[in-house]
Amino acid sequence: MNEKPAGGFGHLLVERSGGIGGMLLVWEVDIDASTRRDELGPRIAELPWSDSGQSDGVVQSDDAPQATGADRFAYLIESRYGRVRFGETQMPPEWKRLVDDVREVAEPQRRQPG
Repeated sequence: MNEKPAGGFGHLLVERSGGIGGMLLVWEVDIDASTRRDELGPRIAELPWSDSGQSDGVVQSDDAPQATGADRFAYLIESRYGRVRFGETQMPPEWKRLVDDVREVAEPQRRQPG
């Protein structure tokens, strides 16, 4: 997909939970207003948002629990295309790259779990 979809790419939210004290950090980006729209938008649209076949559209790794071991993080990634969850050690490389890019362009916000 090389063109902007009707209605734009929308927002992307990355939520990281776990770690010491169970801190919740959220990065949110308006892709259409971002200076990196032409890079991020098409990549977000092309990611496998619903390959899991789960009814709620959440992709998860079946290899291990979401946040195993001390100080591990779990990630929730949401966009207009769907929602995925990964434990930090099970996140596929294309999703890790997206999370890293979002962390570069957005300031984290601390939120209360729940």
